[in-house]
Amino acid sequence: MTKYIGAHVSASGGVGNAILNAEAIGANAFALFTRNQRSWVSKPLPQLEIDGFKALLIDRGFKPEMVLPHDSYLINLGSPDEETLQKSRAAFLDEMQRAQQLGLTMLNFHPGSHLNKVSEEECLDQIAREVNLALSKTEGVTAVIENTQQDRRRDGRDREHRRTGHQPRLEV
Repeated sequence: MTKYIGAHVSASGGVGNAILNAEAIGANAFALFTRNQRSWVSKPLPQLEIDGFKALLIDRGFKPEMVLPHDSYLINLGSPDEETLQKSRAAFLDEMQRAQQLGLTMLNFHPGSHLNKVSEEECLDQIAREVNLALSKTEGVTAVIENTQQDRRRDGRDREHRRTGHQPRLEV
């Protein structure tokens, strides 16, 4: 059985650099940000960069399913604030589309927080709706929830939260 070991590596200067950085540390798997994680809006990935990433991935022997892009830390799909929710919805869809464009199969994300303004159930239902909306507009990318167990303000922090009746297709 092959074991996959990697780290979250820098994609500074272009997403293809993440492949080179992973290779430099001897990784056969890696995580990366496909855009500035501290900005709501990012420039689209140029087709040349997308093609280069895919070619380099193959050339260096990385399997797409061993690459885990991580979404922006700003995104809060459970936000009770409409403006933040709108920004989060657009940014999350952009992240899912970037993963799809790069030929990757997953996107790691933090589900969000109710910010003590709505119930946990309302927040979880909203997160599920938002993830399902993004999934309906993309193909071949699975939303992978990152557990936030230590932060009691964040929903999706434990398995019970991920068992709601309105659960999106999430990898746990």
